[in-house]
Amino acid sequence: MAKLTAQGYELLDSGQYVLEVVEAEAVDEYGPQLKLKLRVAEGEHEGFEFIDFPNRGVESGVKVGTKAWDVFEACLNQRLSPDEELDTEDLISKKFEAMVVPKKTGKGNRTEHGTIGPHRPKKAESKGELKVQKTEVDEDDEDDFKDLPF
Repeated sequence: MAKLTAQGYELLDSGQYVLEVVEAEAVDEYGPQLKLKLRVAEGEHEGFEFIDFPNRGVESGVKVGTKAWDVFEACLNQRLSPDEELDTEDLISKKFEAMVVPKKTGKGNRTEHGTIGPHRPKKAESKGELKVQKTEVDEDDEDDFKDLPF
């Protein structure tokens, strides 16, 4: 016999995260869904993984406007048309951004529908260069605001 230790669920704090798709497959156990294994790709919680089950809406594909549809558009970084053939393999290693919240049951995390979008990394400026915008002030143009009616 093996002795096991009971453990609770490790939860990610609610917030906006850059997520990378580690695994993706179509499942139908509780209706048509995608089963996505997601990893936080940047920031303090980098490396944290959780499973999300976005609704696909239809058994034979992905319905426009569903959470799964949003994931495909974000990962592929393009608008999709309703007749496109989609492959879960195309999601692997792709990144997207989404609001992540705890599930209502408290047993894990999920992405929030309506917050899913493409990952667009901010352009990093070189450390030695700070962009400072200088403005020229015309000394004759100074205003003491004495002519204002209040």
